[in-house]
Amino acid sequence: MPSLWEQSAADLLRAASNHQAAPGGGGTAALSGAFGAALVHMAAVISRQKALKAEGTSGDWDTVMAELDGHLRALRALADADVEAFGQFVEAVRQPRTTEEEQVSRAEALEEAGDLSRAVPLRIAQACVETLGAAERLLPHTHPQVVSDVGAGAALLRGALDAALLTLEINLRRLNEEERRPLQAERDRLAAAGHEGAARVLAGSRQRIVSDNG
Repeated sequence: MPSLWEQSAADLLRAASNHQAAPGGGGTAALSGAFGAALVHMAAVISRQKALKAEGTSGDWDTVMAELDGHLRALRALADADVEAFGQFVEAVRQPRTTEEEQVSRAEALEEAGDLSRAVPLRIAQACVETLGAAERLLPHTHPQVVSDVGAGAALLRGALDAALLTLEINLRRLNEEERRPLQAERDRLAAAGHEGAARVLAGSRQRIVSDNG
């Protein structure tokens, strides 16, 4: 299957809005998160350029940008990984189950696909929270011209986080209560950390906009 990133924006929107099941909630969460990370990265690039011009040194910006590069690459890859995970699940469902051997093989394939369907949205959520943390650390040093982009990126990342966690939630149904419990605990931890981090970045962005223009 070709990468989502090789498609035009119009084709992606068309695929997400019609009867095709992919990209679904997880894939579009990663897409949204990647664009949120891209906005934060863009703000870092411009702030670094401004600092280099004004001070003659990039300071710690290279380290910041290397971290953001990693988060952006992760979210890009996870968008495709979610589509692949769904495809693996569909293939498992379609496996024959006439003989006992086929039934065992199909059950194993479904279990493997189910594990992947939970692992990918969890990783998307984790990447969103990590990127929000980077955005929060970046904000005080961001050039005034691009403060709003850090806030906009955080807003996209929060939405992507919520979408990924909802996708995880629906994929927990095949597990028993004991198996669900640690994943639900991690879900709750990520939701709290991400929501609190996003709120701080958004509030900080608004405060910077007011103070920088005052």
